[in-house]
Amino acid sequence: MRLLWLLVLAMLLAAGCVTPASGAGNGSGNAPAAGVLFLPVDLWLDSGAVPLAAYQVELTYDANSVKIVGLEGGTATAYSDAPYYDRAGFEGGRIIVAAFTTEEEGAPRGKVRVARLHLAVAGGVAPDLTAKLMSAARPGGTRIEVDVQLKPSGQGE
Repeated sequence: MRLLWLLVLAMLLAAGCVTPASGAGNGSGNAPAAGVLFLPVDLWLDSGAVPLAAYQVELTYDANSVKIVGLEGGTATAYSDAPYYDRAGFEGGRIIVAAFTTEEEGAPRGKVRVARLHLAVAGGVAPDLTAKLMSAARPGGTRIEVDVQLKPSGQGE
């Protein structure tokens, strides 16, 4: 039985399905790849005096050098959970993120961080990211215009 497990493990290692733990790095056994910059980037929306009840933003990036390795929510209570997205966008060069709140009094006004993207950037160079507003609405569903900004974490306020 032990020989069988060793053969299965050897086959998985050879196929690249399992990597041996190195014991270095972040404690998980996986050290960061050389030349990769890990960068958190914040998505900010500014609706001015109008409450922001929903948004949908398209983010584009170079899929050859950038991978999204995480996505979390923002600072406003209404958008503290991660926005909705398609997992395929983590590596495809394009991701659409969206969120909404049904509570009128919970819809934030003004400038608010609605999401944080965690990027792995090959070559260690700051990535070229673009953000385009697809839609935004106030409570009740009326469309509104909002200012969209992407900034490295800690540089938004």
